[in-house]
Amino acid sequence: MSDRTEQFTAVFERELRSLARSRSVWVVVAGFAGVLLAVAALAGRSGYVPLVLALLTPAEVAVPVIAVALGYRAVLGDRLRGELAVLKTFPVTPLRYGLGVYCGRFAVVVVAVVGTLAAAAAVVPLLGPESGTLAQTQGLDSPVYYARFVALTVVFAAVLLAVTMLVSSLARTARRGFVLAVASLLVLVAGFDLVVVAGVGRGWIAERGLSVALAASPLSAYRGLVLSYAVEPAVTMPVRAASPVASWLSLAVWLSLSLLTASGLTGVE
Repeated sequence: MSDRTEQFTAVFERELRSLARSRSVWVVVAGFAGVLLAVAALAGRSGYVPLVLALLTPAEVAVPVIAVALGYRAVLGDRLRGELAVLKTFPVTPLRYGLGVYCGRFAVVVVAVVGTLAAAAAVVPLLGPESGTLAQTQGLDSPVYYARFVALTVVFAAVLLAVTMLVSSLARTARRGFVLAVASLLVLVAGFDLVVVAGVGRGWIAERGLSVALAASPLSAYRGLVLSYAVEPAVTMPVRAASPVASWLSLAVWLSLSLLTASGLTGVE
């Protein structure tokens, strides 16, 4: 194993061990699972696509919460404990440190999101779809559409975790780190949409550019991709959402810039 791989692996494994020992992490994961499974138990009788629609809004709230809970101390915790100063004496680059921290925490997020949504999907075959529900919507139901929803939710969580890690690298105290993380995600998940709505109302954004403008927000980009790939193929009615191409580009930019900037601000090297 090369030195580069060993540096990344050491940080990655350290993060996993740290999170596994944290009771607060288990409480957050349990709460995340409990909320989404409760919604699934109430809405899962109608099929996979209706389940996607039922879980979409709760996921838009629960995923940012778990991203903040697992990410706001990602770099800040090491800074407060003095570990960043110690790491300066080791041959580890900021990028490998940042990627190790991020991937370690993202692994826990993936397990929480995929595990919860997989358990939620089991509600459909257990309870059985209500007869005539899909016929009323003139659509076709398939677990493939639900699998797309799960994959897109993981991508959404990856982006929000990267943004939270960036905020963590900027903060200097635990209180400020938490406040900044919550404020930043509120801006990302709600602020952009409010700006777009105001822009449309005042005529700043033309109707033709609305689908692209919506993609600027990670939340709207995620919602648009779910509607485009997990809902629209199963229904005959047109679905108006953010442009898929612009949404993918937006999420990629938010993820890469947040992660690279956070790694550069750690001051490890």
